[in-house]
Order: sequence, then structure tokens, then C-alpha cells
Amino acid sequence: MNKRWWMLAAFLFLLTAYFSVGHHQGDEHFQILEFAAYKLGLAASDDLSWEYHEAMRPALQPAMVFGLYRVLEVFGPVNPFVVAFLLRLLSAGATLGLVAVLHLRYRDQLLSGERTGWLLLLLFNWCLYYNGVRFSSENWGGLAAIAGLLSFPIRWNDRHSFTPTGGYGAVFAGVFFGLAFLFRYQLALFVGGFYVWWLLFYRKEWGQLLTSVAGGLAVLAICYPLTYWLYGEWTIPAWNYFTANLVAGKAAGYGTLPWWAYLKLVFLRGVPPLGLLYVAATLYFVYRYRKDPVAWSVGAFVLVHSLLGRKDIRFLFPLIPVLPVLIAGSWRGLADFLLSSRLKRGLRPLVWTCIVVNGLLLAAVVFRPAASEIAPLHFLYRHYPGPATLTGAEARIIVAEETTGRFFHRRGHRLDPGLTDYGTCAPAPCLYLRRTNGDPRPPDGAKLVYTDRPDWLLSWLPFGLLSREKWWYIYEV
Repeated sequence: MNKRWWMLAAFLFLLTAYFSVGHHQGDEHFQILEFAAYKLGLAASDDLSWEYHEAMRPALQPAMVFGLYRVLEVFGPVNPFVVAFLLRLLSAGATLGLVAVLHLRYRDQLLSGERTGWLLLLLFNWCLYYNGVRFSSENWGGLAAIAGLLSFPIRWNDRHSFTPTGGYGAVFAGVFFGLAFLFRYQLALFVGGFYVWWLLFYRKEWGQLLTSVAGGLAVLAICYPLTYWLYGEWTIPAWNYFTANLVAGKAAGYGTLPWWAYLKLVFLRGVPPLGLLYVAATLYFVYRYRKDPVAWSVGAFVLVHSLLGRKDIRFLFPLIPVLPVLIAGSWRGLADFLLSSRLKRGLRPLVWTCIVVNGLLLAAVVFRPAASEIAPLHFLYRHYPGPATLTGAEARIIVAEETTGRFFHRRGHRLDPGLTDYGTCAPAPCLYLRRTNGDPRPPDGAKLVYTDRPDWLLSWLPFGLLSREKWWYIYEV
């Protein structure tokens, strides 16, 4: 039966990689794909976000995109949508691989009758699929950091710890820790929490500690030339990031929230009652297993993020793969109490409610695109392979802070959002783009060639459920 569950999970990841097109947030696109597009000659430096000109973002993931693109060029013209799909598929494979390692490491910590439930929790947590196919710094940084923790050789047995003895080698731990930092600087908090745990409680086999540090520094040194490749100068992006966002306060310019805001964000975005489970399990695990390396890594990561004013739910996405460990550990710590108290009567309906909500969310995540902008881009790429002019308020399609995403646009497509005299449109054809929840109001005589508005569904749904949804329209003028 276990084999069938793994096969089903792999199939669901494949479907998610195919359907969950686009990005969760603009950084995932503009600071990875667009940086690579610039090095590939698909975009100009003026098209890039301000972070590029500050030389403050890691170069490793843009280099990975660049390398994949060049490999595919060997076989002919490269379709950027195929590149994006392969990146999502690669991310899905890495996520499923880490899940397998987590399963092997922690399954013996649960009773035999609980292990099937543990496996299902690991494999079919809805947010694992949503985040697990993203080629984002949050996903890849989290995967590397957790892999590093699991790789560090630990021989540890304490009643205040849940993580069992295991590991694959300190040098592997160091390599993964170094990669985690190169994917996302904030994972230094997770890694730092692990080393603080080591110094406070473990304090043995110092050679292993030094080996892991050396492995991490070696990765940083080997990958440092990528900084020059991307920015054209020898600089330290992590320091530039720190000075721009924390010292100069640019991060706070995007809005700040109080220290307790993550409790509310996780509760709501995690979707109750699952959101409540995520919050409660994390807090209880950190308290109950206060001598556990996972508790210290997670605790340090969440604590510092909570103290910083700038908050976004995606900043906690690196912890998603380890979330089932927090839930399983909390269950083990509370099982005797829950099963012997008056709460037992309400436990079964609560569990089934969580299962149903998780199943509905999983179905939505697997088949729903992460960003609506990809569908019109794909249409334009397929149906207008030659020169064309894109106009209208949404002609650039993927935009952030006046920065235009070029990765998915054909080189022969000219973007002219301010064009009003369509008789002077060149090169032809002239395509008018609009995204709205109302009347698109196309130019006179324009012919509708594309929309993602499902009229058949809207006419069937009651209460105007999708009346506020914005839809894309493309007209040929």
C-alpha cells in the first residue's frame, strides 16, 4: 500500500507542476527568471527590478535557469514555457525526495498504528504541493536547509527531543546549509538555530561541527564567481541585501505588521481549522521538545521573522516540508492526554474536518494556476509567433513596480501600452489587452481572439460567486 501512496503523490506532483503555472509572488519571477532573461539577451537591464541594480539578490537560481536554457538550445529553439515547466518539475522532484528522507528519519518515532497516518500527512499536505513545485527561493532554500539538518550526524536521545539518531555526514550538512543561504539569505536563521542547539546541548564531536562549517564555506566560495557573472562586479549581495532592506529600511516601505501578525496570517492563510493546527503544533512542538534541533531551527527562524516589521506569509514557506514533523511530534506529546480525556469525543470529527478541508484545498492547488498572467502569454506565444504590437493598459502582462517581465514574451512583440492611434500600429497585427471584472471596452471594430472568462460556468454559478474575478481579454484591432 505504501508504494501506491508514493506513486499517487508523484502523479499529483506531476499534475501540479503542469497546471500550477506562474508564480506565487513577483520576486519568484522577477528576481530569478528575469535575471536569467537578461543574461540570455531576452531582456535589457532597464527591464530589471531595482534589486538587480543594487546587486543584492543571489545568483545561483538565475544561473540554474540560464544553464537549463542553454542545454535546451542544443535541441533547437527554446520554449520558455517548457523551461518553466521543467523548473517546476525539478522542484517537485526535490520536494518529494526530501519527503522520503523525512519519512525514513521519523517513522519509528510513531507507534505502528500511527505510521500510515504519518505517511499520508507527509505526502498529501495541500500546501506542500502549492509550494513544492515553485522554483522560488523560499522553496529551494527551505529544502536545502532541512536537508542539511537531516544530514548532520546526530546521536541524541533526550525526553525533550523528538528527532532520532541519524545523519549522512557533516560535510553534506555543510554543503546543504551553504546552498540554503545561497538560495535565500534568511535561511541563515534556520541554520543558526541548529548551531545554537549544537553548542547548548550537543557539544560533542567538534570535528563534525568544523567539517560542516567548512563544507558550507566551500560552497559559498565555489559559487561566488556567479556573483560576477550576474552583476558584472565583485560584490557581496548578502551584505547589499542587509544594508538596503534592514539598514536603509526599504523592506519596511512595503508595509509593516506587529510581532504577533504571523499567528493571524498562518491561521487565516492556512485555512481554519488547518491554520489553527499549524499554529498550535508549531508552538507546542517548540515548547515540548525544547532540546530538539528542529525546535531550535524553527523557533529561531520564526522568532526573528516575527520581530522584523516586514511580514509576508511566504517568508514562512521554507518551513512547509517540516510541518508534518511538528504535527506528528505534537501528537506524540499529547496523544495520551487527548485519548484519555473528554476531548476524545470531539477528536474524530475534528480530524475528519481537517481531512476534508485539506482534500478540497489539494484539489484546488493541483489544477489551479498560481498566476493568471501565464495563460494569455502562452496564447500570444503560440498564436502570434511573428512580429506584433501589444497595446492597452495590460499590454506588458507581468508587471511589478513598473518593471516589465520579458521572459515569456517573444522577441518580435513590441509593447506599447500608451498607443491610442491604432492606425499607426507597427508591427502588425495590433493586439489590445485588458484585464477587468467589468466591460473590457475594446476599440471599435476589434475582434476578440482570446479570453479566459468561462461564460458557461458563470451562467451556472449562483449568487455571482465569481463576479469580482478579473478576466483577461485579447482583441485583434
